[in-house]
Amino acid sequence: MEQSHLAFTVQVLVAPPVALLMVLLARALPRPFLRRWAAAWVALAFALVALRVAIVPLTGWAAPAVTSAYYCLEYLFGYLVWAGCRELVGRPGPRWADAWVLGPALAFGLIAPWVAAQQTDTYPFHAPVFGGFFFLALVATRGYRPATPQTRFGIHVVRFCLLVLGLLFVHYGPVSYSSLRVTGRPPDYMLISPMYDALAEVALAFGMALVAVEQVRDQLDAANRELAESNRQLALASDQLAVAARTDPLTGLLNRRAFDAMLAERAESPFAGSVAVVDLNDLKRINDTHGHAAGDAAIRLVARALRGHFRITDPVFRVGGDEFLTVMEGGRSEELSGRLDALDTSLRGVRLPGVAGPVDVVVAWGMSDFDTAPDLPAAVARADQAMYTQKARRKAPVG
Repeated sequence: MEQSHLAFTVQVLVAPPVALLMVLLARALPRPFLRRWAAAWVALAFALVALRVAIVPLTGWAAPAVTSAYYCLEYLFGYLVWAGCRELVGRPGPRWADAWVLGPALAFGLIAPWVAAQQTDTYPFHAPVFGGFFFLALVATRGYRPATPQTRFGIHVVRFCLLVLGLLFVHYGPVSYSSLRVTGRPPDYMLISPMYDALAEVALAFGMALVAVEQVRDQLDAANRELAESNRQLALASDQLAVAARTDPLTGLLNRRAFDAMLAERAESPFAGSVAVVDLNDLKRINDTHGHAAGDAAIRLVARALRGHFRITDPVFRVGGDEFLTVMEGGRSEELSGRLDALDTSLRGVRLPGVAGPVDVVVAWGMSDFDTAPDLPAAVARADQAMYTQKARRKAPVG
């Protein structure tokens, strides 16, 4: 029997540290199911201590009282494990409606030790009752679905240990009963059964801790994914704001800020070509005579015509209310002149809101060449002066 006592002593010594670790884990990771499991381990630690006391020969009422405490605390352990498994899958915690699970077991634990002739006579009935709680807990985990396949190991460990513990304790009953009746002593392998129990119980605690940690990992992964998506949306919004900051809202062309940015970006690189400044004649008269809707429509028509007559690589800017600017990299004024003549032709006979018939939208332009990026502002000034010279000769016939 020394072998049996040694195995049981190991089980008793293991339970309190595991209970303490579970309590600390429940405080660090507040989860209802984890709090229930931590309470279960505290109950088991006290149950094993009570059983250790019962090993010492007791007389009078002390022996059945200690055995009764051991039985009831073990049933409480099993019940709390089952309740924690229910909460793990999202079901309610302990309720009065669940009294059928714990009530009959507690009744047996409170009464049987006092009516039995010997304390060992009740163990063959206690063990299967205790094992039944593990099967109930195993069934309760059926609805648990981890968020990712990588976080399923913990629940697999818990289920395996619940199955092992259930089989161990259920089989202890008939084996103990038959061996005590036939030989008067348990089989040899039963002498170290507390060692099996301790190993399975510690593995169960390990699985419980893994389930909690894996849940936290799933939540952190979900939070990281949400954060990454928020960052992506923020970057997209930032890009959209940057585009909007460089885009004219009326025409969709680039604006003065975009032109300044282009100058800064090309300041140190080879950059030569030609520039044209285009102005819509008599925009104020169009607005005053036919309304701002007609004026805005005329501006959009000029913008669309400019985009249509220049390459996609030639940026077109709206740099003022009725003033546009386009840059043709690698081109010369002669090429620009042909495009602008075609632009002028495309604006004849157009329709404007509030104007009875088709009209000619008249523009004036000036051109200049540049050989480097620093020379571009001076080229713009020359083209602007040429535009004003032409503007004096061209009048809009609208209205």
